[in-house]
Amino acid sequence: MRISRGRLLLRVALLLVGGGFMEWRALETRRAALQQAGADRVLGERLALVMALVGLLALLTAAVVAWQSRRRERRHSLHLGGADASGEKVSGPGPGTPPSGGP
Repeated sequence: MRISRGRLLLRVALLLVGGGFMEWRALETRRAALQQAGADRVLGERLALVMALVGLLALLTAAVVAWQSRRRERRHSLHLGGADASGEKVSGPGPGTPPSGGP
């Protein structure tokens, strides 16, 4: 399914904002966890790690979506005749001897 270029860029922008926010929250959570002791510190550090991974995944997804949004030459996958893949006219099956139709 093809989506419009505007929607694709909106998706990239939302992924960048979401990924950046998650990275910021991961840093804040880690800073808060470093001031704790014992199990609270371990839990905070693990939460910060998960937040950082989610943020990284969002940023990588935004990069992939942005890469796919570049303009490409449109190619048709179905050729019904009249031209080959290079656009040149095709008049017959090509050079060579025709197949024999003997019994």
